Amino acid sequence: MKKITLGLVCLGAFLTSAYVLAAPTAALAQGTVREFSVRGDGFAFSPSRIEVQKDDIVKITFTAVDIPHSFSMDGPYRIAKRAGAGQTVTFEFRASGSERFYCNLTQDERCKGMHGELVVK
Repeated sequence: MKKITLGLVCLGAFLTSAYVLAAPTAALAQGTVREFSVRGDGFAFSPSRIEVQKDDIVKITFTAVDIPHSFSMDGPYRIAKRAGAGQTVTFEFRASGSERFYCNLTQDERCKGMHGELVVK
């Protein structure tokens, strides 16, 4: 009986210490929530540069002011969010690497020149 009780006590102590050691690592991996308001207006993004840290949760509130625009990113993000004129969309993602963002709509030739940059440090 003593061997079983001692074994359970040791197992409990091990699991508790494993949780204490793992908890701070999990908290660091979550990153910080960073919120940005981005406007698409006059065939430009404002701001056109967003800087965050790796693993931050990036929350974008995107507003198309004058005509419909999109906020699109390729690479690992694969984001394409469209907002009609005067509309807003909100979305979020975990920052993993720097990437260019752009408008993928083709209603006006000037949409092709609409781009910005997500910089992940």
